Amino acid sequence: MSASIRIRPEVITAHRLRMEMVGLEDEDIENTIRMKGWAWVRSRNAWVYAGEPDFVNRQIREVIIALPDIFFDEGGLEESIRTVQEKARNDEEREEVRDLMRQAFEKTGQLEAAAKFL
Repeated sequence: MSASIRIRPEVITAHRLRMEMVGLEDEDIENTIRMKGWAWVRSRNAWVYAGEPDFVNRQIREVIIALPDIFFDEGGLEESIRTVQEKARNDEEREEVRDLMRQAFEKTGQLEAAAKFL
C-alpha cells in the first residue's frame, strides 16, 4: 500500500500548494483521505489536495504523519520542501511547516536525505 507524496506549487495564487499522492492501494485509506478533502484526478492518476498553507499543514499532520506507508517521492524532496517554505504567508507559518516537514521526514525515514534542504 505504499504511496508517495509530492508537494508542488499551484500557479493560480501566490500561496496555494498542491499535494499529489500516487500508488495508494488501500481502500480504507482512500476513504479516509477522500473525507479529508482529497480528490482522485484521473488525468494525473493521483490523489490530489490543493489549498492554502494552513490547510496543507493540516494534511501533512493528518495524512503524511498519521497514516502508515506514506512517504515522499525521492525525486521531489527538494521541490516539496522549497514549495512549502516559499508559499508560507509569514515567518510563523514558515517555522510551523519546517517543523512539520521534519516530523514527516522522521516518520518516513527520509530525514537524512531531506536534511540538506531543510
